[in-house]
Amino acid sequence: MSGDNGPKYTFQFLDGRKFPSFDTKENKEFFLKWSMKGRLCVQMFSFDQPFQPYQKDDFAKNFMKDPNVISNLRMISGDKWTVVGIPATSVTAEPVPCSVLSMTFFDRLTENNVVRESGHISKCFDEFCGEFTISDELRKMLLIDDSDNYCLYSDSERDEFLFRIFFHICLGGRFNQYEDEIQPYLDVTKQVYKDLI
Repeated sequence: MSGDNGPKYTFQFLDGRKFPSFDTKENKEFFLKWSMKGRLCVQMFSFDQPFQPYQKDDFAKNFMKDPNVISNLRMISGDKWTVVGIPATSVTAEPVPCSVLSMTFFDRLTENNVVRESGHISKCFDEFCGEFTISDELRKMLLIDDSDNYCLYSDSERDEFLFRIFFHICLGGRFNQYEDEIQPYLDVTKQVYKDLI
């Protein structure tokens, strides 16, 4: 339920909504190569009340308890997609900033030799971070907080929606076949961001 004075949001599942960045032949091949095929799901819901950022907690609670959401929102369980099916007992909402609107945001990767002028990602000696084998400066910059280039992006910049998409695309899934060049990661990031915004 929403707070005593806040609106009660209701939601409709937009079942026919298409997201072109997930459906192109080229991107499907990339998602397969990056071990993300079958592990990505994008869904859209509409809502019926005006929204202000201070209402995020009510909004999230209403969303995770709405019958149209719990009967349609998909989650992955093991290797299979299934609907959530039950209302949430507690919900925490975290704002994700979307203030970065240009791919020039990633120019500093080249300016700091994470990526060479040619577009090739700079290699490094293998390191390990959790389940990741890190063999290049890009993944090192993304994952190892005491690496030389981690500070190229501040914590607030790493919170940006554009950076989060880039992060996930670069790291991929469990059997990811990494790219040697940066451009495919940038192209797919841009397309997904544009689709989701």
